[in-house]
Amino acid sequence: MDNEIVLEAEKLVERLKLKYPQFVGRTAKESDILELERKLKLKLPDWYHELYVNVPIIGAEFGFQEFQAEYDFDGVSYIIWEDLESIFQECMEYAPGMFVNEKEYIFVASCSHGSGDPIFINLSSNDPQVVRIYHDDTDIVKVEDSLSKLFKNAII
Repeated sequence: MDNEIVLEAEKLVERLKLKYPQFVGRTAKESDILELERKLKLKLPDWYHELYVNVPIIGAEFGFQEFQAEYDFDGVSYIIWEDLESIFQECMEYAPGMFVNEKEYIFVASCSHGSGDPIFINLSSNDPQVVRIYHDDTDIVKVEDSLSKLFKNAII
């Protein structure tokens, strides 16, 4: 499948390996994705399966331009792409995930600088918008127009 999300994720992993040769991401097994679907009671898109099974993105840390740069702050926020168990836990056991999963949002990444405000995608699109959902008030703020753009524009 030639999916832009998967292609951009593969390019991101290659860029990570060039800059950090010790980087070793992980993939998931198809059976684990099917188990996640069962637990979450939803059907994940084909591209989601392909991304997690074929691209070693789990454990990848990268940044995105979240804020305008200022004098002593570059405005970049860093995230860690999470594994399937963390996705299940965030979606079903923790706020804000447990409050937004009925709206077709699924957790994908943690903030690596400790804010606790996770990153989600909305599964209602073939190249979903990426958002941050704040844990204290469930405000939803756009991070990037699409997942493929998040991977393409990632800062490493």
